[in-house]
Amino acid sequence: MGYQTRNPRQAPPPDAVIPASGRLVRALRLRRQLTLEQLAEETALSKGHLSRFERGEKALSIAALVRVAQALHTSVASLLGEQVGEDILHVVRASERQLRRVNAGKYAFAPLSRADGNESPTAFLLQLSAESVFGEEAFHGGDEIFFVLSGAIEIELAAHSVILRQGDYAQFPGLVRHRLRGVEPNTEVLIIVADNKVGG
Repeated sequence: MGYQTRNPRQAPPPDAVIPASGRLVRALRLRRQLTLEQLAEETALSKGHLSRFERGEKALSIAALVRVAQALHTSVASLLGEQVGEDILHVVRASERQLRRVNAGKYAFAPLSRADGNESPTAFLLQLSAESVFGEEAFHGGDEIFFVLSGAIEIELAAHSVILRQGDYAQFPGLVRHRLRGVEPNTEVLIIVADNKVGG
């Protein structure tokens, strides 16, 4: 009798988790600032297997996924997409936003991202009065994204400047020195800073 071999395209064993959960595991791992090595150590799984699982190339058994969920402080149901908890969905209601006034009230901002500071991207709402300046030639890694909700702003990028009005969108690398200036009163801008982090 010959040996039976399983076609790699066949369905995984019934106790295996379909690899679609891998991308969510990677996102939660990065949010908690864990490396693959650290997650492998906490779950007693190999770094290589975890890496392939995150890329959707391998499945995990339910028992292994339980250990991964424990290490990431979430539930197996959340990792399987059957349940959405606070570790997955982050909501800030308009009534809960806390505006912080800065620079003698010339501008104010309200953080929108998670309070633990590990979230990427970082998002906040900025309110500017006319002629107020925000940023003072800031620069940082990742991309910066602007969407004007009301009013108008001027973005200065080195020797170049552009005016954005309600409904306008702009995106540029954060490493380019930039500064914002309010052009109209009661201007509101949604700002997102994406760090574009890649890696294990």
